[in-house]
Amino acid sequence: MKNALPIVQPAVMADEWVLLMASITRVDFASHIQIDVMDGILVPSTSFPYNETNLEGRKLPEGVDFEAHLMVVNPEAMGIAFIQAGCRRITAQLEGFGTGIVDVIQRWRIAGAEAVGISIMLDTPLTHIDELIPHIDSLQIMSIASIGYQGHAFDERALIRIRELSKRYPDVIIAVDGGVNESNIHLVTAAGADVIGVGSALMRTDNPKETYTHLCSLMNT
Repeated sequence: MKNALPIVQPAVMADEWVLLMASITRVDFASHIQIDVMDGILVPSTSFPYNETNLEGRKLPEGVDFEAHLMVVNPEAMGIAFIQAGCRRITAQLEGFGTGIVDVIQRWRIAGAEAVGISIMLDTPLTHIDELIPHIDSLQIMSIASIGYQGHAFDERALIRIRELSKRYPDVIIAVDGGVNESNIHLVTAAGADVIGVGSALMRTDNPKETYTHLCSLMNT
């Protein structure tokens, strides 16, 4: 459903559970929070839970709509683990799947996911996602050339993809993630993005709430 969009969605990443909870606390004024998950294989960097422990017995704070962005290979088990921890939505990199993507999506829904999305890297051909559109709720466009780190510069090639996909699939939520800040967020929303993931522009500021409010005010200017 697009009636409450567009939104700014803070993106957090952390090496361990305690730091993840601290990052979430910094932006828990937001209604939606994205948790970036990296396995050190699909992308160079590694995050919780791959470098600490599993998610068994962990519970995310209530009152926030959490999305896990899985930048990992073979994401099925990790998706289920985050659903059990309290994530309502799972988005996974297309490039991390093997075969049977639709089956994995269905199993996430059975496990309790309210929404499932696919994310594609900037250089992945758009034709690779066409057959998946009937099975997903959202499509995330990575807007940096190399994923897995916060702080990379926005790549304006993503704007072309957002425009094309928002026209081709008007009922699918279009998300963008990577390098979005106060200088370009208006371009992203004007291109047709519905969910704007913001990482370093929020997490590296002294006052995340003030920055968040400012970014929201710039979305449609």
